Amino acid sequence: MAKLSVLKKNAYINILVKDNAIWAQLAYTDFNANREYILSDYTDLNALKFLLDDNVFTKEFWFEYFDTLEKVFDWNIVDKDKDSVFTFRGFAKEGDGVSGVRVQIDDNQEFFSEIFDSVRDFSNEVALRVIDDGYINTLMQGLSTRMEVDDLLIVDMDLFDFSVFRISAEYEKSKPTGKKIFSKSKISWKDEIPLIDSIKDARFGAFLATDISEKNLQNMWGNFVIDRPIFVQDRPLLDVIRSYATIQNFSLFRDNKKKIETFGREYTRSAMVITGNIPRILGKSKTLMSIIDGLEITGNFDCYFDLDLRTIAYGKSYIEMTDSTDIILTRNSLLPKMTKVIIPQSKAGMKNRVVFSGKIQGVDIDESDFYALSSQYTLVEMPPHENRLLIEGTFRNGLKTIPLGETKISYMSTPESTKIESILFDCRPRPIVYGPDAQANKLKLQAWLNDY
Repeated sequence: MAKLSVLKKNAYINILVKDNAIWAQLAYTDFNANREYILSDYTDLNALKFLLDDNVFTKEFWFEYFDTLEKVFDWNIVDKDKDSVFTFRGFAKEGDGVSGVRVQIDDNQEFFSEIFDSVRDFSNEVALRVIDDGYINTLMQGLSTRMEVDDLLIVDMDLFDFSVFRISAEYEKSKPTGKKIFSKSKISWKDEIPLIDSIKDARFGAFLATDISEKNLQNMWGNFVIDRPIFVQDRPLLDVIRSYATIQNFSLFRDNKKKIETFGREYTRSAMVITGNIPRILGKSKTLMSIIDGLEITGNFDCYFDLDLRTIAYGKSYIEMTDSTDIILTRNSLLPKMTKVIIPQSKAGMKNRVVFSGKIQGVDIDESDFYALSSQYTLVEMPPHENRLLIEGTFRNGLKTIPLGETKISYMSTPESTKIESILFDCRPRPIVYGPDAQANKLKLQAWLNDY
């Protein structure tokens, strides 16, 4: 297949079927006009779960899906003749046609064979791919190189499946060997009944900060598991989900400690990509807390919340650059805005003391100061900026960064490539201790977060 020219306009569709949902990504590039973006759409398949035995995934299902997708994206994707035969429109211009369509199916997806066969029956123009551990390994090998990091973690948090994938540079006598080590850690629930019953696990009480009766807790959790909503506003339920996520991550860490324990503190350049439905529900702050506490992470790393699964869908296009045979994408369109996570060496006994002070400077904003307190979990949001932003600061009272032991930081937020959206300072003394009951946890979370 011919390689794409960087100078050509192009549009490409990737469909990813994973975690009982369909993620559609339409990527468009025009490098002459400096125009590049990805349109995303999410379709929850849980509404069809009672119909799956009737073989919902047929050729007709995909006819209706792409017909609907045209309206969602406001993009001419298919042509349909008088006999309702679909063909994909060749790319002509922005909003009209695509150069190709790819469907990726996760190997753990329920009714994998039915979905695979229905797509193949629907159109021979569609490129079919399987997402398995081998694909993730190859993807992370390339991503770590393109992102220029020595240690890359992908944390995939879904209701039924939690996974941690890691790729890290191999060193011998402090020198890189050029090889990268891949590891995986997974925990899964096969069906709803054991997952609902898991609420009876005493560990739920260890992390829970909501004091409700056992009956109400079981009803709340059972309804959530059965309905699987993608948006939750009820604060007690959010606390239950946070507790569940922390337990799952802790279970992964306990069973795979050697694979995970050095992340953030072994290499100077580390990054984490977070995906899944649980982060969509919990939000940035609570998701990171469940990961940091569950996986017992310390140190520094860059964090990307990829809630649209762009890295899985188009990661290889980004890696291959001008050698790509589907579409050429840059870091700016593929990777979401960054959150810097800093978990310094901290001391027990310090309470509500300023341990970090910094300032933000930029051409299009007023200079502002910010600080972090000991024993607190502080998320500092950066002001909206279209130009570069300089973030500088100094640790106090003996705190230092891990692994370099530095007392000063200096970051540049660059909107066209590495835009920093927020910085998390987790200055809580280690180890993090929860319990012994919900009221004690509530007081601790209120002290850590200030807004719990």
